[in-house]
Amino acid sequence: MNDSHSKSQEAHALDESALHDLLSSERRRHALDCLTEHGPMALPDLADEVADREHDEPLPQVPEDAVLTIYLSLYHTHVPKLQTAGVVDYDQDRDLVALADDAGTLDAYAARDSVVGAD
Repeated sequence: MNDSHSKSQEAHALDESALHDLLSSERRRHALDCLTEHGPMALPDLADEVADREHDEPLPQVPEDAVLTIYLSLYHTHVPKLQTAGVVDYDQDRDLVALADDAGTLDAYAARDSVVGAD
């Protein structure tokens, strides 16, 4: 059992370059922050939260077309990339996005990166 668990962890382990690539997108960082704060979210709700953060104003003041653009980019680009990397799980039937069990790797990298950047 431990053997299969460590093989699974290795399969989802991301090297530093892949983590940097994932975190290089502000939209992906916002999405991951939202999922960390709120837990699993419906994709439209995630798009609303990301729009709120990107526009730095209450959601009712964010133009609807901007929210739609964010939703489409999350659906077609960002969530699939995060899912392929094993960072999020996306249930298309329920339209639900959640952090994967082993997404803690991102926290460790982000913490290390912020300490390095503080110099």
